Amino acid sequence: MDSETLRIGRSNNVFVLVALLAGLLPLAGINIAYFLSVDAELVPRCIPYLQGCTSISATGRHPPGSVVYRGTVIPSACFMLLYWYFASQWLAAHGNKSLRGRMLPWLGLCAAIFLVTFVAALGEVGDGYRTQRRLGMIGYVSSTFFAQLFFIGSIAKSKRSGELIFPAWVWRTKLALLAGMVILGLGSLFTPLFTSDLKAAEQIIEWNFFLLSASFFTVTGFAWYKDRIGADFSIRG
Repeated sequence: MDSETLRIGRSNNVFVLVALLAGLLPLAGINIAYFLSVDAELVPRCIPYLQGCTSISATGRHPPGSVVYRGTVIPSACFMLLYWYFASQWLAAHGNKSLRGRMLPWLGLCAAIFLVTFVAALGEVGDGYRTQRRLGMIGYVSSTFFAQLFFIGSIAKSKRSGELIFPAWVWRTKLALLAGMVILGLGSLFTPLFTSDLKAAEQIIEWNFFLLSASFFTVTGFAWYKDRIGADFSIRG
């Protein structure tokens, strides 16, 4: 484009779609990958959220589950990155230009890189790949959790100042999801006191933590749907 400008106007449609895809796409992909892996007799059959018979990563190590896993989780990393950029722009549109809000895109970038790093090592054998998977998952979970924490803090600040009217049920839901993630994180420290099957307990925590984290993205879409503020993005050639 020489002198043309590609513009996405002040519409919240793109915001809502990205929020929904950032949460629902990986959630659907991982669960579909699990059922495909069960059908191929690669992982045990159970309710992983309650019984923890397998890990999330195990569902994406081998075909056919790995095809769906990679085909949904890797694109979702891009949607998550866009989500955090949009979140920062949305806060700024409501007058919140705090450091926490400005950090969201950078935390989103870190989370996306770590997630792709993790997925790229799935199914590979060796200590180096095992370390890559571990660092990738730790980096992704940490970056995403702090971004969610900063987002909640920024929303709270804007609500107190009257710059932002946020749906009450969405606010309470996001707080509950964040609290649930904290409880699960702390619970992982005390599982040895309550069960001898530490592996299953850790995998139950893993599945439910991911469910809560993915839901955090999706719930935001309802707030953005009610809010007519979007952002202008221009690409000049």
